[in-house]
Amino acid sequence: MTIELRRFASLRKHLPPGSPRGKCSLDLPDGATVGAVWAQVHSPLANAHMINSEHDREVERALADGDVLSVFPPVAGG
Repeated sequence: MTIELRRFASLRKHLPPGSPRGKCSLDLPDGATVGAVWAQVHSPLANAHMINSEHDREVERALADGDVLSVFPPVAGG
């Protein structure tokens, strides 16, 4: 299956060289989880993420072909 990985802000620098507009495609085995993607792209689990524009913090969630996984760096405010 193929998913689209989008990284924002300071995380864009961790995409493969030449990735357009902060996104890339990943080929994964069927049933791969968010956690498996983190392991493949060396992303900290503490980052916030969304799947298909819905907030989701479950790293054991299985992804499906065509899903869009968006990853955001931690944000602090005051």
